[in-house]
Amino acid sequence: MADQRRIVINLPRAPQPDEIVGLNIVTGPLPLGAEIRFRTTSGRPIGSATSFGRADPKNQLVFQLSLPGRYLNGSRLEIFADMLDAGSSLPRAPTEQELVSVTGWIVQQ
Repeated sequence: MADQRRIVINLPRAPQPDEIVGLNIVTGPLPLGAEIRFRTTSGRPIGSATSFGRADPKNQLVFQLSLPGRYLNGSRLEIFADMLDAGSSLPRAPTEQELVSVTGWIVQQ
């Protein structure tokens, strides 16, 4: 779909059900009030990234989210991201300048 971005992360191994998968999200400067939302392929919300205040257009922002390992089947994590601009009710796919990268790791208990 044009209103979302598919992200695939290959983890070093499949997480155990009681482990946590950490997500490191790097964005470029986001428009004031914009929100990038992340969810699993089944539609379960993971979290969002949003800036508060005016961002320096030369700086990247870093956000961290987590997902329980029980929601993954194997070492391949596929998630979707969409973006809501301030005042808009229609989501769109974030650009590569807005959503720079998403990486994942397993947090061992």
